[in-house]
Amino acid sequence: MEVSLLAAAGATKESLSASSPLISEDLGLLVLLVAILATGLNATRIIRILEENDDADAHKLKRWPVALRSLSGGLAVAYVFLLLIPELAVISQQLSAWSVNAMVLALTGLLIFNGIQHFCLKRATTAHEAMGEWKFVGVRKAEKRSNFSINFGVFVAYAALILLTLPFQFSHLSGEALSRILFLVTFGLHLGFDALSVCEEDQHRFARLNLRLAVPIFLISAILAFTGVLSDLVLLAAFSLLAGIVMYKVFKVEVKSAAETSFVWFLAGSALFAVLNGLTLRAPH
Repeated sequence: MEVSLLAAAGATKESLSASSPLISEDLGLLVLLVAILATGLNATRIIRILEENDDADAHKLKRWPVALRSLSGGLAVAYVFLLLIPELAVISQQLSAWSVNAMVLALTGLLIFNGIQHFCLKRATTAHEAMGEWKFVGVRKAEKRSNFSINFGVFVAYAALILLTLPFQFSHLSGEALSRILFLVTFGLHLGFDALSVCEEDQHRFARLNLRLAVPIFLISAILAFTGVLSDLVLLAAFSLLAGIVMYKVFKVEVKSAAETSFVWFLAGSALFAVLNGLTLRAPH
């Protein structure tokens, strides 16, 4: 997949491109893997620290938990509009040999995701019919539990695909060291905030499932990426399928209500990503 993030300009670009990469594909993969594992394994602790240091009486602009949540939302929205959607057009070109359109795959992924949610809600409603007028209590609990399972699965699959496609993405970055560093920072933040948003839904289940399920999958994904045994086309098709779900999650989960966020920090996150993305150059291919 062609992902372009912050390339150096002028003499810096020339000097870096002339020399061997300071950050190899293997090193970049290791750094991103460690970042994802560290955030996931410490997600409940990070959330607790944010909650303990949140002063509800202070202005939202000065409340760091609100600032981080708002910054995360701004980064995520900018990521969707400025990077993810344009990259789907590039992926479509890569998948043209299969006569597959990446946007169609993204739409299919979103419909599957939403369909699973409706199916789980229907099952929960049927299972609690005997509760009569109080069935909504059981339905809400069941819906919350199923939504967490779905969102956790999407997070794990998405992060695993980022790891799997990182070597291919690095091979299409220009600017060598600087572009690769900023790629790692961008996706480290994006996946980190995604992990925290899922963890907030059910911290105990997240801690348990992350250790038993997510960590092994991430380690296996990194090993497969190191060995390069999977086809790029297969990975890009799977990535496209998940892209629609990611878009849905960004606007449904990561972009909180106005009462819970600060517009200034939200704007700062979007502007930061826009500036960094505006400085990128796509590598020749």
